[in-house]
Amino acid sequence: MYLKYDKKLILELEELVFDYVSSDEEVSSEDLKKRFLQVPKILDYFEKIDIERLKIKNNELTILIDKEEFYIDNKDMNISANLKFIDDELHMQLYSLYVKDLNLTLFGESKVDASKGVINFFGYFNKDNIDGELNLNITENILDFYVNTTHSIKSIGFLKEMFRLDEVAEAWMYDNVEGDIDLNYLYGQVDLKKQNAILNSIKGEAIISDAKIRFHKDAKTVDTPKLKVTYENDTLSFDLEKPKYGNSEIYGSRVYIPNLTSLEKGLVVVDLKTNSMLNDDILEILKAYEIKLPLKQFSGSATSTLVLRIPYLASKKMDIDGRFILDDATLKLNDFEFYTKKADVILKDNDVYVKKSLVKHKDLIEGVLDLDIDTKSLTAKGEVDVSSFNILADEKSLINLAGQKIPLKIDFKDNTKISLDSLNSNILIEDELFKLTVNDLGILYPYSELLKELGTKVGNLEVNIKEENNISFKTKLQELDFPFEKNGKKITELEATGVITDAFTEIKTDNSDIDIILKKDELALLKLDGIDIVLNKDENSLNSKIPSLNIELKNSKIKVDTKSTYKVEWANINLDNNQVKFDAKALDLSLPFEKEGKAVKDLVLSGLYKDSVLELKSKDKNLNIKYLTDKSKVYIDLKDYNLVYNTDEVDNEDKTSYYIKGINSNIIVNKDYVIKAEDYDFTFAEHSTNVELKYKDTSFLYNQDFNGNLKLEAKNMSDEFLNSLLSKDLISGGNVNISAYGKDKIVNGTAFIQNSKIKDLAILNNLLIFINTSPGLINPLLAIPSVVGMATNGGFNINGYRVTDGRVDFSYDFDSKILNMYKIFTKGNGIDFDGDASINFETSQIDSKLKLIFLKDYSRIVGEIPVFNYLFLGDEKRVDTQVEIYGTLQNPEYKTNLAKDGMNAPVNFFKRLIEAPKKIYDSISE
Repeated sequence: MYLKYDKKLILELEELVFDYVSSDEEVSSEDLKKRFLQVPKILDYFEKIDIERLKIKNNELTILIDKEEFYIDNKDMNISANLKFIDDELHMQLYSLYVKDLNLTLFGESKVDASKGVINFFGYFNKDNIDGELNLNITENILDFYVNTTHSIKSIGFLKEMFRLDEVAEAWMYDNVEGDIDLNYLYGQVDLKKQNAILNSIKGEAIISDAKIRFHKDAKTVDTPKLKVTYENDTLSFDLEKPKYGNSEIYGSRVYIPNLTSLEKGLVVVDLKTNSMLNDDILEILKAYEIKLPLKQFSGSATSTLVLRIPYLASKKMDIDGRFILDDATLKLNDFEFYTKKADVILKDNDVYVKKSLVKHKDLIEGVLDLDIDTKSLTAKGEVDVSSFNILADEKSLINLAGQKIPLKIDFKDNTKISLDSLNSNILIEDELFKLTVNDLGILYPYSELLKELGTKVGNLEVNIKEENNISFKTKLQELDFPFEKNGKKITELEATGVITDAFTEIKTDNSDIDIILKKDELALLKLDGIDIVLNKDENSLNSKIPSLNIELKNSKIKVDTKSTYKVEWANINLDNNQVKFDAKALDLSLPFEKEGKAVKDLVLSGLYKDSVLELKSKDKNLNIKYLTDKSKVYIDLKDYNLVYNTDEVDNEDKTSYYIKGINSNIIVNKDYVIKAEDYDFTFAEHSTNVELKYKDTSFLYNQDFNGNLKLEAKNMSDEFLNSLLSKDLISGGNVNISAYGKDKIVNGTAFIQNSKIKDLAILNNLLIFINTSPGLINPLLAIPSVVGMATNGGFNINGYRVTDGRVDFSYDFDSKILNMYKIFTKGNGIDFDGDASINFETSQIDSKLKLIFLKDYSRIVGEIPVFNYLFLGDEKRVDTQVEIYGTLQNPEYKTNLAKDGMNAPVNFFKRLIEAPKKIYDSISE
């Protein structure tokens, strides 16, 4: 120890130890301040103090005071300074004040005014390679400070030791911001007595270049070229210049923390503003705060504001206020993509409100939407005022809800599910799929042009829309009133699937027996396999239901009316402008036509049905039918086809009128009777009938007018014509003419026969054989000339009877079916007939009395000899007898006077011999 006194004391010690300190109390900052203020007084007594080791308990320090130089070093700090005393003030040039635990170094000037108890410091600091200005003013109760940085730093975490805050506030103050920090200033006061900062006094400002600020630990950082951080009135504010989150600009956004130092009142306010779309970036920020906004924007523009108020205390509820104004935007509501011309979306806490927003989904639906979305439960309720919702199939509306206000319920939990309770329908939106399920078509009936046109009210429908031109659907329809039948029964139910594309629409039943194809600018095509179709004018017919349509039939039937049904192997039908055109191969026809000896059963034909008129034409153009269904009139033109007529199939109740023209067409009656014709014209109307027919030289006319007047004219009927008509080889050569008139079903007429040989008429043949054999038995002498005459003149023989001239006057009653031939007279070689006959065709009864004039050759020879003609032939100059025919046509019986006349012949001869002189005289006189 060295102590020297020369005006002032000089103290030099190698070591000074204080083993005992009377108090264990910690030295407060106030104590330090008081002791530091005593330094000037101490230096009044010492010129130099040099203590290499000063040990006070566990603390060791080195002290050097040499005139104006001051140095102190211990485990906590190191101080090197220059000291000057000016009046009562100590001016200290601080070369270095190094606080070892803080790694803090101070440089500058300090002034101590012991009389006033004030300490000032104006200088710089360096801490962890951070340097800046530091100004301090310490009074009895208050510490004023001012600090800044002179170079950019990466963190202001060094302030954390000076200002301890709530962990949320400290995270924003020290951890959530990165970049090159320039602390412009930090000013404040500390209450030395209370040992805490005076919050209202603290002000600060920092500029962070190329900053990254993290709003939430689960979100990406916000990038900004310049971030201004200010603190004043206990509010920490972050003002961002041109900030971006991901690829989205969030210009105008900022974060501020009012009541930064208050745990109770403190909250973080994230104020986001952006003109970027409501895209993944914005949604990611919301998601970080557990806000699941089910909206996402893909195009258009947006003006958005979002304010999050996040309290320090987890027990307090976070407040959320947002508004998104979208223009010309394409959005997705979960999986439901739509377009909006203008949308106003408001976010309040967990609820999203879409207000009066004009939305459009593809070209499918458009309307004004009001929707309340609960982001917590992922559900929504609202209403859409539909301006357009029209699903088209070949330009026909399947569903049109335009003008309807429809309540909505939406569930976003998994896929987007929309309930349309008022329509008993649901919509499922999954990825690119829009699925509409209609549980009751009856509810949609008023809104469907197609359902109205088809008259379909009962059933369900499922529509799957992947994109505008890729739509599929399936349906189950009931209580149908379609003009279709299967196996003779009306089709009232069917299940079908379909697709709608830009090129075509197809609807097909599950078993493909009904297939409908719709193509743009083409008529609809209906394919039916095994399905029968009704084309009549009834209310439920196809003709009244679908005015324009193409139909392809396979193994089907076409029902024109209750009487006209056509079975087809195939058919192509066109319904357009209330007309039906078709080509078909018809099967199992019941048409009254025959060709080449075979009934026409199968026929390839074309047809037209228009204005209740059906026209049919065969492929060879030789068969044409025109049927006026509403007037019950049928017009038929035939060429090379035979007309078949069966009396057993005549329907007396049928009021249909027939108009038939034939060329090279025969008429076959009851299979066996053929009316040959080169051409004919038939009219069979309800109250009139007219038949005009020609065959070679034969002409035939039959007419019955409306008043019941009948006319029949048959001229030059040849053996070929008659034999074919009667289905017997009855006559040979010559001709037959008939002329008849009548009224009220009774006809009177005359038949003329010329030069015809009757070959096969059983009644006549049997009678003639009997007569011509009888005279030979009675008088062989007289029979010889007659037999010779027959053989030489071609008259009667066993093969027939030749009529050179004949006439029959008759009447016929169509009701009683009785033919009364009241005058029959024929001339023939060998025998003539003169009498009458009556035939009942209902009972086949015949009743006839005929005089037979025979031995004509004998009578002709004798008749030329005077006197002898009287002796042998009598006054009438002929040999005759009478025959009665009775019984039935199938089994006729005969009664004659041949035996009696033969026995009386000699007696009569001698009687006339006695009377001869007078007759001879008369003869000579003549």
